[in-house]
Amino acid sequence: MKSLDWKSFAIGVLLTTTLALGTGASQKPTKDLLKKLEIVPWDSNQQWEFKTSNTKNIPKGWEPFAYDSNDNFDPLLLRRRVK
Repeated sequence: MKSLDWKSFAIGVLLTTTLALGTGASQKPTKDLLKKLEIVPWDSNQQWEFKTSNTKNIPKGWEPFAYDSNDNFDPLLLRRRVK
């Protein structure tokens, strides 16, 4: 059983780290990061409409966002954006 050469191992780790960090570097500033990722910025004036439903019939345009385990009749909470 061979022993590990720690000097060669350390050189390999440093070289790999340098290459990994070097390939991620860029000369271009990332001002438009939200546009590149297609993330819509948060709208603080948005309004939501809420209602409850059973798990069988979810109306079109509504999204489930929570589940109420204490409510046996209609445990699913739905929302849709109004504004």
